[in-house]
Amino acid sequence: MRELLARAEQIVAGARGRTVATVTSAVALNQAQTERIAAMLKARYDTEIAVNTVVDPTLVGGLRVQIADDVIDASVSSRLADLRQRLAG
Repeated sequence: MRELLARAEQIVAGARGRTVATVTSAVALNQAQTERIAAMLKARYDTEIAVNTVVDPTLVGGLRVQIADDVIDASVSSRLADLRQRLAG
């Protein structure tokens, strides 16, 4: 169901000349943070960005941003997983 909604958002945003970014964080983002993320993504992708925010406490901290197939994972949970992998050798 979530995938269908995400796909519908992409279709509508595409019709309006925008790209949808799903930003997942451990805590809810305020309006200023959301606008700052949208501005940074607009500069990087050179297109209007519509930000869809999701709260996932399992991230512990940081953000995970997904735009189409691109994923920018700067979450604490992924960094801890990387560290565990390195320590395990």
